[in-house]
Amino acid sequence: MKILLVNGPNLNMLGKRDPKQYGSFTLADVEKLFKERAAELGFEAECFQSNHEGEIVQKLHEARETAAGIVINAGAFTHYSYAIRDAIDVTGLPVMEVHISNIHERESFRHTSVIRAVCVGQIAGFGIKSYTMGLEQLVNDFILKKTPVTKPAETESKNDSLQQCRRDINDIDAQLIDLFAKRLRVSERVAKAKGESGGAIYDAARENVVISNARGKVSTQDGDAVESFLRTIMRVSRERQYDMLSSQRQNQNATAILPSVAAGSLENVRRVAYGGKVGSYSEKAARTFFPDAALEPAWSFADACKSLTEQKVDAVVLPLANTTGGPVDTVYQLLQQKLFIARYADIPVEHCVAALPGATLADIKCVVSHPQALSQCSNKINACGWVQESIENTAYAPKYILDKGDVSIAAICSRSAAEQAGLVILEENACNTTCNQTRFIVVTRELIVTPDASRVSIIMQLPHRHGSLSSTLDVFTDKGLNLASICSQPVPDKPWEYAFFVDIDAPALDSAAICALCQLSYELPRLQIMGWYGSTTK
Repeated sequence: MKILLVNGPNLNMLGKRDPKQYGSFTLADVEKLFKERAAELGFEAECFQSNHEGEIVQKLHEARETAAGIVINAGAFTHYSYAIRDAIDVTGLPVMEVHISNIHERESFRHTSVIRAVCVGQIAGFGIKSYTMGLEQLVNDFILKKTPVTKPAETESKNDSLQQCRRDINDIDAQLIDLFAKRLRVSERVAKAKGESGGAIYDAARENVVISNARGKVSTQDGDAVESFLRTIMRVSRERQYDMLSSQRQNQNATAILPSVAAGSLENVRRVAYGGKVGSYSEKAARTFFPDAALEPAWSFADACKSLTEQKVDAVVLPLANTTGGPVDTVYQLLQQKLFIARYADIPVEHCVAALPGATLADIKCVVSHPQALSQCSNKINACGWVQESIENTAYAPKYILDKGDVSIAAICSRSAAEQAGLVILEENACNTTCNQTRFIVVTRELIVTPDASRVSIIMQLPHRHGSLSSTLDVFTDKGLNLASICSQPVPDKPWEYAFFVDIDAPALDSAAICALCQLSYELPRLQIMGWYGSTTK
């Protein structure tokens, strides 16, 4: 009545190898504990360890004549030794697979056990106890009870061999990985050659020929899948080439405007323009960014930007987007004038309903405000059935009410703007949500990258090609970059053409982000960096 314990490669290094994963106990400790528990169960234990596949195979062959069952920790052989798998199968004995660590929560290659299909069970993740737990289950369920040894592979064969299909896929994946690694090595040689010749990395015509040839070799049913597969491989291969040549070519594309060091500052900003008037949310935001600067109100966002381009002010504060109303389209259009974002802050916005003294909510038939403010209070407006009228800025709505002198018209604006105009507040926060916020940005004439920059914004236009947006965004995914936001806006003077505004989370002058921008600036019809900036806490 003998139980064989087999330990595979590197398990002789227990106690020295990665204690976080494998504990501080030694192989001698394992074998002592195993023998003691086997004796308690009425069995003799034989312990064997080898770093050599052939020796383990030979020991399993011998066990056919000497053992009632086997407990095996095949170590790394677990994941790829079909020789050991076949040797286990040949024994005809109940074999229990054990692991000290939880292989299913470690590196992906450890998730696959090629021997699992010919073992009666698997115990993993219980440290040294995995051995005794495996021993107990082997003895109690498969030796003493003499439960027939129905191995997973035998059961699965009755169910169209799902596990066998998975093993086949694992084998194919291993081959694909090996081939792709070889392809990357060739791509690196291509990059070196192009670096010397100055040739373009992206050759759309050649890639299309490759795709066309590939489609001709497979069925129509598989054509789209093969194209998607090859385009992904070619994109990742190009990324490797751009990585290798980015420093050489950075000054030849959109990234050329980036400074070598993120040492920018807004300390010299003295004059700041904003759209609206005193009491507007834009003024509040401007004070948040620049408490000591001279603030200059402008009638519109466009007028504020004009003051900047004419060098009458050092910076402009504009609302970019709202958590309820979405993007401020006018501002996105203004940003296409080659202006730069240098800072952002999220400012709470609490609109009130204000009217002439003596008016009540029951009197109100019409509300006036900026389209963004109206959309942010749409629930209230629709519930009351009010007519909406747009105006250039929320801060202008109170004066409009005064000029009209009509108690049936109300302004949706800030409390400050209402009180300055002498209006009465009929209802406090009328927003659709209690956490309404607007993101305001500081806009400058030059690119300023501060040391605390955490976000890069770009404008990009895409080629008219199937899947161009998804393949472009995949470049950021491949680099491990988080896409913070994306929105599309019409391109001025180009009907039905759209630009995409994209925000990416990335530390100042992050190399992965620069490589991605370098690549896309070569491959897209247009890519413009709008800013690499940080946030200001309100």
